Amino acid sequence: MSNALEIIEPQGPHGQFRFDGFDSMVHPKTTEEFYSQYWEQRPFFVRRDAPGYFDSLLTLADVDRYLGTKALHASEIRIVKGGVDKRFEDYSKDGIADAAQMMAAFRTGSMLLLSHMNRHHPPLAELLSRCEAQTHVPMRANAYLSPPGSTGFKLHWDTHDVLVLQISGAKKWHIYDNPLPLPHEEQMSELKHWVGQANKIDEIAMRPGSVLFLPRGYVHGAEAEDEHSLHITFGLRSLTVADIVLREFRRASLEDEDMRKVARLGDYADPASAERARQALRRVIESMDLQGAIDEVHKSFIRSRQPPRLGALLEITGQSAIDHATELRLREDALYKVFKNADGISLAVDGTVLNFPGGIETAIDYVVEHKRFTPGSLPGLEHESKLLFSRSMLDCRLVERAQAA
Repeated sequence: MSNALEIIEPQGPHGQFRFDGFDSMVHPKTTEEFYSQYWEQRPFFVRRDAPGYFDSLLTLADVDRYLGTKALHASEIRIVKGGVDKRFEDYSKDGIADAAQMMAAFRTGSMLLLSHMNRHHPPLAELLSRCEAQTHVPMRANAYLSPPGSTGFKLHWDTHDVLVLQISGAKKWHIYDNPLPLPHEEQMSELKHWVGQANKIDEIAMRPGSVLFLPRGYVHGAEAEDEHSLHITFGLRSLTVADIVLREFRRASLEDEDMRKVARLGDYADPASAERARQALRRVIESMDLQGAIDEVHKSFIRSRQPPRLGALLEITGQSAIDHATELRLREDALYKVFKNADGISLAVDGTVLNFPGGIETAIDYVVEHKRFTPGSLPGLEHESKLLFSRSMLDCRLVERAQAA
């Protein structure tokens, strides 16, 4: 497959960013096209010069307000110049970044990296929540504010795929190929060697409204041009096949008595000892439950999510109790999955896992298929159980009242 950067020139007026999930991030590509043709495969660049295109998502004024009012800790801010991080202790007081020193660093050529902006800026939080619900891929958003002519990081690769959205200003990007395809985070120690093997494939100017996608492993660097630059990088972060296999291999190994024995290194010069070890290895591999391991990772991701909970308090304090005729609907931004187990089923929904006895699947399937329903219409449940089930679905935010905005 070619490593060339695909350049896309959208036709017609650019309009503004459509705030409706992952399709809007990769437009004019679709989510299906993205995952089948580009993810972990090849880069693309959507060239626009449309000031204000991403204003519904983030603006320079939003960042100014954030820097001026938020008490930033070490995990939320980095100051970088020429590839070197400024020590947090040098621009903080009592564990909080000093706003005046941050502005002084920016004024003298340092880039400000604002980590996990999706935790603090509601439009980013809502967008990422929708994207994760659609793709089941963990994501996070960092913002990069660069003064004119500045360079933040040296040439490097990322160990996760990235989508870059240029908010305002301009930045020149140098794109290289991927001499080590799909590097794992444990291979970061090899970065310097592989960067030296990379071949430059393109140089682009990111202007407002532009989008750049880089699969992990593609070497890159960037510098602001003759004006400031503000962009967001969305990191698409997932466990690799190796991560899941090794996790399950360790679990299965610890259940095998021979694998728990001390490895006396001198014994393995004896062919019989080496063969016993190979037999134990084969037993472990045959006992591995990869589907179960994948389900546990999937469930853990859903349980760890902290999506926006706007309206939850109003639901508790300002609404009357539901009855059998209350109209409910499946939330568009809910991330959920049903897992079957020996005792019934587990329903993993944003931040929680609910366990139900067998037989509840019919009601859950009905909710997912019909999207809108009333408690009284749920099949397979007794009269009062329909209300109990519907209340639990409201509490875990899988559904909401149909009249909710």
